[in-house]
Amino acid sequence: MTDSLEPEGFEGDFDPLFADDTAIDQNDMDDDNPYDTVDFPTMRNMPQDFGHEAVYTPERQGDATRALLELIDHNPARRPVLLGIIEACEGGMATSELEGRIERMQSANRSVYAPMTLCRMLERAGALELSMPEPSTAAEDIEAGVEFLQITETIDPVWLSTEEALAVAQSFREGALFDDIVLNRDAQYLEVYRAIMGAVAQAPRSKQWIEELTDTFEIVKHPRRFGGHFIDMLEKTDALAWNGEAWQLTELGKRMLARMNAKGN
Repeated sequence: MTDSLEPEGFEGDFDPLFADDTAIDQNDMDDDNPYDTVDFPTMRNMPQDFGHEAVYTPERQGDATRALLELIDHNPARRPVLLGIIEACEGGMATSELEGRIERMQSANRSVYAPMTLCRMLERAGALELSMPEPSTAAEDIEAGVEFLQITETIDPVWLSTEEALAVAQSFREGALFDDIVLNRDAQYLEVYRAIMGAVAQAPRSKQWIEELTDTFEIVKHPRRFGGHFIDMLEKTDALAWNGEAWQLTELGKRMLARMNAKGN
């Protein structure tokens, strides 16, 4: 009987999420490779001797909360999806189910990054943990006198959100960023924000429509502020989202508008 256990039909260790990140080809980045991600300072025209270390990690930023906030801040277009992944994985979610969930999240806002790429980014930032179920059991062929591993089920790793990540997601969902940007830093334009949000709440609007509405306010003339600025700020705070054809108010945006109207802000 042999001392080692080898999966029947396999050579070496099997890792369903394996990706070789020892050398990334700048001219052949693979979007399906979990390690070809935006949290690496990797670009096709970047010097080849530039390091490939992950940028947003608890070690670099000091803790998981700061790393996640930096990751979100530098990937604003992915923020709703990143937060959605964290919330979906609160009680743990199998990879097969999570991939489908992420695809649906990105249906109106396509990304060049595969679902597992986004999960790996969050994992590096300390926002997700990966649990690998036991894929095999020991078996023995008495006649041949060998012992081997028998694959008993399809491996479907489970992703679980960390406490730090859930706290950050809750803060965003409660409108902390909206309060900071719209009600604080951009407070002089509250009447403009209210008008835009109110109009978009009635029906999705095009950028041109929002630009024209914005131009009806004197306050945007000096200093000059275009409609694109307000679209950017509302999108940045998750109050506004693109549905593939026009801008629409999110559930968070509806709550923030109702609060603004109730308080008379």
